[in-house]
Amino acid sequence: MRIFFLTITLFISITLFNYEAKSQLSIDTDITILRAQSDEGNPDAKFYLGTQYYIGRDLNQDFDKAIKLFQQASDGGNVSATFNLGIIYAKGRGVEINEEKAFDYYKKAAYGGLPQAQFNYALWLREGRVGEANPIEAIEWFKASANKNFDRSLIELAKGYETGVAGRRDYREAVKLYRRARANDDNRDNSPYLQATFYLGRLYLKGLGVSQNANKGLKFIREAADGKVNAALVEMGRIYEEGRYLNKDLNFALNYFLESKKNGFIESEEDIIRIKKKLGSS
Repeated sequence: MRIFFLTITLFISITLFNYEAKSQLSIDTDITILRAQSDEGNPDAKFYLGTQYYIGRDLNQDFDKAIKLFQQASDGGNVSATFNLGIIYAKGRGVEINEEKAFDYYKKAAYGGLPQAQFNYALWLREGRVGEANPIEAIEWFKASANKNFDRSLIELAKGYETGVAGRRDYREAVKLYRRARANDDNRDNSPYLQATFYLGRLYLKGLGVSQNANKGLKFIREAADGKVNAALVEMGRIYEEGRYLNKDLNFALNYFLESKKNGFIESEEDIIRIKKKLGSS
């Protein structure tokens, strides 16, 4: 039986660490038809049906059934199912956490060409989550994913060109990549846009890869700070504390550091203590 495609797009979101992995599929969503297609061995139908069981949409939530269907879909060549298995074993929802299995699924999905999987696989390679760290191979996977315009990989590759880890220090290339990441603004998840905005703002402040433009740099960093990017909040705090590019204002600096701590960046506690001492002695 052939799958009848409707004009509907499903976005399946499973969170891994601070990253959101989305799989996209267009397919008939009638559960009766979907089950029949799945029983006939269609890997896409198995993947979709698995997601319905996993998130409990239109069906009672059942992790065991979901994982079994994802495995069958993966075996049938559905790369998104393979990637989701990696997330499931990394997160440990419905199964015991198994980073070795997660890594293997990320690798399989990465070789299958899925840019999200290539990004996760690169991260784990760089960090040495399973086995020895391999930052050189990680960069190659970030490049592969960035070539498909995956925003988080564009950012990591740009950072690699800033530091030289990507094979050479090339600020102009970093600027191009950050701009591409900003152009991928996604109203479902704008954190990559805001991260790229922050990093690009820093380059404008320093005049690296672009003509120095403090006004534009500050505008970008403020935008990222308003979007709750911790690095941007801290950067704005230090700019006000030190009087760089702006008039010194310890109260503004304190507010930025307090906001970053509120946002979960506990390292700002030292900054807060330092600013309060300065304010107390002024």
